[in-house]
Amino acid sequence: MKYRTALVGSLIVLSALVCGCAKYPGGTLVTRRLLDLRMTLRGVPDPNAYYLFVIDTNGRGGDGPQVIAPLTSFLGNGRATGSYTHYVEYHQGRFELFKDQPEEEGVTPPPREALGDPFAFDDSSSSGSLSCTLDLTQLRQNTTDPSPTQLEVNFITVNEIVLPGETPPVPRQSDGLGLDGNTFLVLRMENGLVVTNTGIEGTGEVFGGQQLDAAYDIADFSAAVRDGS
Repeated sequence: MKYRTALVGSLIVLSALVCGCAKYPGGTLVTRRLLDLRMTLRGVPDPNAYYLFVIDTNGRGGDGPQVIAPLTSFLGNGRATGSYTHYVEYHQGRFELFKDQPEEEGVTPPPREALGDPFAFDDSSSSGSLSCTLDLTQLRQNTTDPSPTQLEVNFITVNEIVLPGETPPVPRQSDGLGLDGNTFLVLRMENGLVVTNTGIEGTGEVFGGQQLDAAYDIADFSAAVRDGS
């Protein structure tokens, strides 16, 4: 499937050129819209690290999920910064969806909310690949809201969660899309959209003066929107 791209700063806008409604045999419309996300690492994942599929549903496009800078004085929740509303977290062999938001210095945020398993997931960590599927209804802010029509997405790795006031026992390592980890995808939730790594993410980046270990270094990714059952 072809897709249309536009690069603006550190965001990449993508939308399907062809979209339509899938049908079951007999003509019944498929109403479930699914988002498939995959990240592949340069090495095998560290079971004690955190691998995050970070999503922003605010639809603004100009802001989205970003990596916490290596020398920042405020680490927030230790996972990501920028703008986001949800993430799927892979940690110690488990995928779990959370509703959350970035922390601001001096502001007490609401606690993150565990939303259970993603719609589907695949742990191929022995080959360095992690993937999950979300039903867009899982990303509604309220159950009565419509499903989002646009998402900002980043893939982020963190070797250890370090919270404000804590001193990391080992150097903190984190990776995201782009050279600085702050490039995020702006995805139109149109059936048939497929996005692959076309020069967006490379390997061997430096974080905090140290080259990323293979377990935290994102080598490839993909995102796809489809109708399913």
